[in-house]
Amino acid sequence: MAGWRWYAGLGLGAVAAGGFLPVLARQGLYTLIGVAAATAVTAGMRRFRPAERRGWAYFAAGLWCSVAAAVVYAAQYGITGHLTTPAWKDGPFLCSYVLMALGTLRWVRPDPARPRAERFIDSGIVASGVAALAWTFIVYPLLFERHVGTGPAISHVTYISIDLVLVVLTARMMFTASVRSPAHALVSAAITTVIAGDVVYYAALAWTGRPGGDSFSTSLYLCAYTLIGTAALHPSMAAAAGRPERSQLVIPRHRVWLYSVLALVGPVVAIAMLLVAAPLPSRSWVIVPLATSVVTSVLFIARLSQLVRFANRRVLELDAHAVALGEALREQDALRQQLTHRALHDALTGLGNRALLQERLEHSLTRTHAMHGLLLLDLDGFKDVNDSYGHPTGDALLIEVAARLVGVVEVSDTLVRLGGDEFAILMEEATPERVAAAGRQVIDDLGQPFVVHERELSITASVGSLLFAAPATPSEALRNADLALYAAKAAGKNRLAAYEERLATERTEHMRIAADLRRAIAAAEFTVNYQPVVDLATGRVTAVEALLRWSRNGIPIPPLDFVPVAEQYGLIVPIGAWVLRQACRDARAWHDRFGISVTVNVSGRQLREPGFADTVIEALDAAGLPGAALILEITETVLVSAEADEVTDLLFRLRAEGVRIAVDDFGTGYSSLSYLRHLPVDILKIDRAFTPGGEVAEELAFTRAIVELGNSLRLSSIAEAVETPEQAERLRQLDCPQAQGYHFSRPLPAADLDAVLTESGGVLRGTTPSAAAGAA
Repeated sequence: MAGWRWYAGLGLGAVAAGGFLPVLARQGLYTLIGVAAATAVTAGMRRFRPAERRGWAYFAAGLWCSVAAAVVYAAQYGITGHLTTPAWKDGPFLCSYVLMALGTLRWVRPDPARPRAERFIDSGIVASGVAALAWTFIVYPLLFERHVGTGPAISHVTYISIDLVLVVLTARMMFTASVRSPAHALVSAAITTVIAGDVVYYAALAWTGRPGGDSFSTSLYLCAYTLIGTAALHPSMAAAAGRPERSQLVIPRHRVWLYSVLALVGPVVAIAMLLVAAPLPSRSWVIVPLATSVVTSVLFIARLSQLVRFANRRVLELDAHAVALGEALREQDALRQQLTHRALHDALTGLGNRALLQERLEHSLTRTHAMHGLLLLDLDGFKDVNDSYGHPTGDALLIEVAARLVGVVEVSDTLVRLGGDEFAILMEEATPERVAAAGRQVIDDLGQPFVVHERELSITASVGSLLFAAPATPSEALRNADLALYAAKAAGKNRLAAYEERLATERTEHMRIAADLRRAIAAAEFTVNYQPVVDLATGRVTAVEALLRWSRNGIPIPPLDFVPVAEQYGLIVPIGAWVLRQACRDARAWHDRFGISVTVNVSGRQLREPGFADTVIEALDAAGLPGAALILEITETVLVSAEADEVTDLLFRLRAEGVRIAVDDFGTGYSSLSYLRHLPVDILKIDRAFTPGGEVAEELAFTRAIVELGNSLRLSSIAEAVETPEQAERLRQLDCPQAQGYHFSRPLPAADLDAVLTESGGVLRGTTPSAAAGAA
């Protein structure tokens, strides 16, 4: 059982017996319980270490003063046999009341936010109401009817005044404390019991003239001390005192009832006295209750006016908060709309973005029976603008392109920028004719020159068109339109291509080929065949061209079917590196024996790959092949592309290693005397379109011009696709030095070509002028 329970049980038992003891024995018990209570408070403070120690210290000091008063009382009574008023005990006893009031005052810490006047008003209401009762039933009968002397009157008024203060402080502690614990309840009950003891004592003295309630009041005092000691020993005492006041935003209902009762005390007492007492013993008997009732009413009204002002202030604050909240909601709505716009629109052009297109596609496909059009367009040459003039110019060009596209679309259409230089136009419920017309207008409008930053720029557009309807999905629509765009670019750009089912089939086939190519790279399924290049004057093999071959599941795949796929998916880089290494290894023996060089085709993608020059040099070193024995074939488009400067630097580095450069398919692209003069080119390979097939003068003129151009620039020329003796003879007549084709040899595996070269000594029989004449 907890110690505080034992203490409470023993103390209250002693209190119950104390009322039946004679005066001196009762005073001895009073002293004993007082000492026990003071000791309990001190022990509780040491054990639980409360945050607010001063209030408990005041209680302990008050108890010791009360003990001193009891000792003085017992001594005086034992010597004289009676007790006068005032007596020597009144000094320490009054001190105990003052200390108890200070402890009660420290119990609740004032709230700085609560107006001080509010606390005074609440205290005044309680004090005035209680004062009316005290005056009527205790003070007036005691002072005016018993005719006590001046000394006793002062003593009685002092005690009653202190009791009135204790009533106010106790009410404050009970009503406003933020912590309601067992220790709080015990202390509240203790102070109330002290006040009750005084009321009993003075009521008996006022109405009977004798302290007839002395024994009963003493029991109440002892009970109060026991309760304080019990509270100090309870664990909750550590957090009971010194807590801040509770929020007083509104008056609780029980306090409203209390204030109302206290306001009615004076009038009710006065009326009762007028009805009962006749004649009135004194005017003051009635005037004081009426005055206190007036004071209580005024204070109550003042308290209500405070609440009204507070309520009005709160209303104004709430109105201000409502206005601020409304403004915040409007700002939030504006921000939400702004964020929504940003989420669905392109920051550069102000057009919609991919998310908006996705949303509109989903909306359009809810119309089950409607046909819709989708244009996907890409700017041709936009990368050249960025690379040549910088991204600010490119961004300005995109803004101008967006402005022109706005003139193409109708209000119901959705125009978006998908990213980079790619745009899309969605036309809901559109006819095939309108979609095609819009695509052509886009090409025509964007084909006109743009003026950007005082510079005239020309670009074109490739457009893919699609007609679709439910149950197609947005992703399917975008995929099919992209296939159409890819077809337009593959067909030469600056054109409109409509989606066809075969495009999806081709794309699927391309993906399947790409997957097979990846497996072929890992499994080394590729081979290299070689086609000889022959000196037309002597028949000697001067070089061999390495040609890639691939068989899938034993079935040969034409290079035209898989090489473009390898280019598209970036697989040409590892495949080309393998071909380069293999060709250098195979050509080593032919170069040593017959002085033959090897020609390897190189794509633009390979040339743009970082470290390509190192790859070439490593392949030569690994095979032990000199650089002069390697010829790299590139296309004209690579030499005049946006990356021409980087490519040129790379080619000059390879030329420094002895590697020669041949321009493949010369005459079909951007043939220009300018780049031939300034770029590291050694050989011109004449496209098959200019290999003369008959006596047509125009064909011969073109071929002669290319050969003469090469001779004038000290470049060697090689004619491709020579299939007949007649073609070979005409090339000799045109002074073309070298040729290759089926007339001389088909592409052969390395072993077969080695056997042919070994047998012929590096000279192909039947290819010399005399042999050709004999054959004729």
